[in-house]
Amino acid sequence: MYSIGEISKLTGISAYTLRYYEKMGLLPNPYRLDGKQNGIRQYNDQDLRFIQFIYGLKQTGMKLKDMTLFAEDGCLLTQNDQEIEDIQAILHKRIELLNKHVNLLEQQLEQLENVMTLANEKRSFYLAMLNDRLQNQ
Repeated sequence: MYSIGEISKLTGISAYTLRYYEKMGLLPNPYRLDGKQNGIRQYNDQDLRFIQFIYGLKQTGMKLKDMTLFAEDGCLLTQNDQEIEDIQAILHKRIELLNKHVNLLEQQLEQLENVMTLANEKRSFYLAMLNDRLQNQ
């Protein structure tokens, strides 16, 4: 089990932000030590992986609104009592959100590759200019 401070160190997300994400429903309420509402938050490895995933979505530009839609139905691995249709609807929603995000990432990657190509061309041009100047001195 991890404390909120340990999760913060492992993920790079501040404890304040973790609490905020929890409050807005982006993260599920963690287990509390002694079961008290004000007890110390305790996270397991599954929580850590989910927090890292959510943080990755945020770092790559997914909107908090979409992240909240993704997470609002909770962990599907722990929901045994839901109807199959409900789970299928949740899966479709999550797939749609992830497809939308992956498409955005692919566009951003293409833009980055174009900029990188141009930057490499400029760098090569400047290096050639510098070499010419050094040889002519």
